[in-house]
Amino acid sequence: MMFRDLRKRPGTSSNGPAEELTCYFLHHAGGSAAGYMPLAQAFPPGWRLRAIDLPGRGAASHQPHCRDAAEAVELLKPAILAEASGPYAVFGHSMGALIGYELVRELERAGLPPVWLGVSAMPAPKLACARFSERRDLWPPEHLISFMRRLGGTPEEMLTDPETADWMVGVLRGDLHLVDTYEYAEGPPVTVPMSVFMGVEDELSTPELIDDWQSYCTRPVRFHHLSGGHFYLFEQAESLARYMAEDMAEVNETAPL
Repeated sequence: MMFRDLRKRPGTSSNGPAEELTCYFLHHAGGSAAGYMPLAQAFPPGWRLRAIDLPGRGAASHQPHCRDAAEAVELLKPAILAEASGPYAVFGHSMGALIGYELVRELERAGLPPVWLGVSAMPAPKLACARFSERRDLWPPEHLISFMRRLGGTPEEMLTDPETADWMVGVLRGDLHLVDTYEYAEGPPVTVPMSVFMGVEDELSTPELIDDWQSYCTRPVRFHHLSGGHFYLFEQAESLARYMAEDMAEVNETAPL
């Protein structure tokens, strides 16, 4: 697992001032920290934005995939607590949303929660268990390539290059094992402010599957429906960044607008 500065600012260190708000980004299945670069560029100036490469890709490509969300949380929790010197937020897209939610549950148990949680393009946990029970990680390579093509977000030239496609299938397969074997453990809802984002044309996360996130938070959840499919965040980076910045600014005065 490795952290990556999404937008290095002149004259700042990776640690940043103690009072500064940091937002940590968790990627989708088959993705990496680099996928958040367009979104980071759309944020207002002054943000400290850090993305994480989970094992099996990017700077952590030499490490074996996390087998389940609990293993990912075991890696993330101490790493974030050791690095975050001030207020921090967590945002996850798709697989990253499930991991992010489970991470925040553990951070709350530790008494060191973030100031905000953002989840994107993922049904609420119990519904995700039912939605993703097909074990897509067992699909043959050609089915996984078709799946990536249908969802969008992956350049066609990468899917048609045999070597690149083979590598992508391997990364996706490992991540889908985590998603499709996920089991929600009953417990109290999180208490941190929470926002939920989705693309209105996303075949994996319909509004009725998304709306149940309110059951997993004690506070009123903010819902944002943006145009686009599962990877709407690539097409709607400016709108998503604006909503995220505004929502975080409402709960933490150090969030720049």
